Amino acid sequence: LYNNAPGIRFRSPEKVVEEIDFLVKKHKIKNLKIIDELFALREDRVISICDLLIRGGYDLNIWAYARVDTVSERMLKKMKQAGINWLAYGFESASDIVRKGVAKKTGEDVTRRAIDMTRASGIYIMGNFIFGLPDDNLETMQQTLEMAKEYNFEYVNFYTAMAYPGSSLYDDALEQGIKLPGSWHGYGQFSEEAIPMPTRYLSAADVLRFRDRAFKEYFSNPKYISMVREKFGAKVVEHIEEMLKHEIQRKYA
Repeated sequence: LYNNAPGIRFRSPEKVVEEIDFLVKKHKIKNLKIIDELFALREDRVISICDLLIRGGYDLNIWAYARVDTVSERMLKKMKQAGINWLAYGFESASDIVRKGVAKKTGEDVTRRAIDMTRASGIYIMGNFIFGLPDDNLETMQQTLEMAKEYNFEYVNFYTAMAYPGSSLYDDALEQGIKLPGSWHGYGQFSEEAIPMPTRYLSAADVLRFRDRAFKEYFSNPKYISMVREKFGAKVVEHIEEMLKHEIQRKYA
């Protein structure tokens, strides 16, 4: 019931797995993406869901979100047993200053521990990063790119900071008179009309150019290509190489 108070109402593990059971039996699915950024918030709930999946013997390939400050060895081991082979973590930035500027206070030690535990459990990592946060400059964005390359994640998403309506960034942009997209096309990360937020030191065009360069640099890195070939095979490498042939068209970069 709505009571005008912040909070989360979780669905029961039984209800969650009931839906998965329906998808498997009715539609014969094998690959499942759990689009819930708070999925790994409560260990007890995650363990219960995983136990039910294991008991059901579904043999699924599951992708889910997790947080570096809530995962544990026990949780990750159980996730892997349940078929969760991919976890997406929001690392955002390698810079402490940039992270603190957006109230993300997780330290490097916590991040490294989560990465090590995840890899030890046999789960692949999708790293999510954001370029163009308020305190970003070219140096901090380069630090973020170097962090991604150092860890050599199985996949990464490089986003630009967008002032989506309803967010605090949007309110800040209105107060500061910052140019915002005139249509929803301008909020698309891969849109020709994309207009991300400028930072205290960089224009929106600077951020876009860096993001697109970083994407190519990461996915063409020989260290990355070698890892992908070893883990996923030559066909996946061919797909990546084909992807890199295409330039994203940008009006404002």
